[in-house]
Amino acid sequence: MSPATTHRPQHRLPSAAERLRLPIYQTGQQRMRERYGFDVNTPDALDRARALRAEHPLDAGPAVALAAALASRGDDAGAETEARAAVELDPQSGRAQTSLASLRMLRGDIAGALDHAQRAAALDPRDATVQYNLGLAAHASGDRSTAREAFRAADALLNGRDPAAPEARTRHWWQRG
Repeated sequence: MSPATTHRPQHRLPSAAERLRLPIYQTGQQRMRERYGFDVNTPDALDRARALRAEHPLDAGPAVALAAALASRGDDAGAETEARAAVELDPQSGRAQTSLASLRMLRGDIAGALDHAQRAAALDPRDATVQYNLGLAAHASGDRSTAREAFRAADALLNGRDPAAPEARTRHWWQRG
């Protein structure tokens, strides 16, 4: 482990989060490919993200992309620095807020993660990743009701349904056809 890497606490994910983890990841990677032409799995992703960040130093989006590339390579401290910069550049960015929430969860700062996750959800309630991260932070803080609702909303959004629709709230994943 390099000095720039932080310890990632091991938490057992709730089953709803475990089911959503891969689709959330895939959606994020697709969004990054569509917006920037690469994702964190691209061999030169870190170089490309750094170049993009240097080209657009006042844009929160490239800072979030660089944070993702750094985190995917184990540099959680560097990733959190970039996510903080993204929030400073655009405090109204749900993506920046949820990225910082995710990174704060990784280092065990549950209160900070929950704060940023709630901000992200207030800014962008129709983003599945935002809802997923809110669910993780709420679950870690002991608020199981908010966690369930956030995971339900993330699932509905991933599947093209309105999370406010009555059928999205009452039907379980195994009841959908």
